[in-house]
Amino acid sequence: MIAELSAAMAAIKETAGLAKVINDAKTDAEVKAATIELQSRLITLQAECFSLYDLIRQREEEAILLKAKIAEYEDFSSQTEGYVLNQLDFGSFVYSKKELVGEEQVEVHLCPQCHAKRQISILQPTGEASFNSHTKKWYFQSRCHNCDSVYSMNVSNYNPEIYAPWS
Repeated sequence: MIAELSAAMAAIKETAGLAKVINDAKTDAEVKAATIELQSRLITLQAECFSLYDLIRQREEEAILLKAKIAEYEDFSSQTEGYVLNQLDFGSFVYSKKELVGEEQVEVHLCPQCHAKRQISILQPTGEASFNSHTKKWYFQSRCHNCDSVYSMNVSNYNPEIYAPWS
């Protein structure tokens, strides 16, 4: 942008110099030649001004896009303020925060995959338990309704022998 501005300023200086040449011209031929040169310089100056205008408009568009990205980042940061990476009983990592819901304090979990994409998605319990053959324990499950990931959360007291409808 500085180069374009310098070129425009140089064209203005040259145009002013040509105006002096026209003023000092003694013959019609000198006036005509200087006038043609002046018109040529003015056309060049006009082109430089258009180029400068396009460059300024492009910079303004970039600034608007950057401001929108900053606002998006700040919005995400404010919405996720207080959430920390937390390892659950099963070993899964989620972002967690204690929230007051009504008069009860509950722990809210955000999907880590969505969080990495700067999306906020609260994990919802499925009402189902899953068995981990390594730990020999049952775990509550939660689902992200945004990306459909399922997370085994905390230990469940589920016992299929007690809850099985066929027994």
